Amino acid sequence: MSGFSYEEICPNCGKEADAYTDHKPFSFTSISCLHCGLQIFPQVDYQTLEELNDSRIDYEMEPLKKLPKQSKDF
Repeated sequence: MSGFSYEEICPNCGKEADAYTDHKPFSFTSISCLHCGLQIFPQVDYQTLEELNDSRIDYEMEPLKKLPKQSKDF
């Protein structure tokens, strides 16, 4: 196991919440508050070709003609 659990202050209610941080298969932190019910978990998703090209243009990169391989199998 590469991650660890700890107490975090809930950004919603200000009480103690459970947090978990890991770095495999990518860096992330999740939070779960038993006081107000807030849950923060990472979500893996990809941009559409149009969204990706809009972002690339913002960084002065050439637009792509097709999406590169997008896998959720990390």
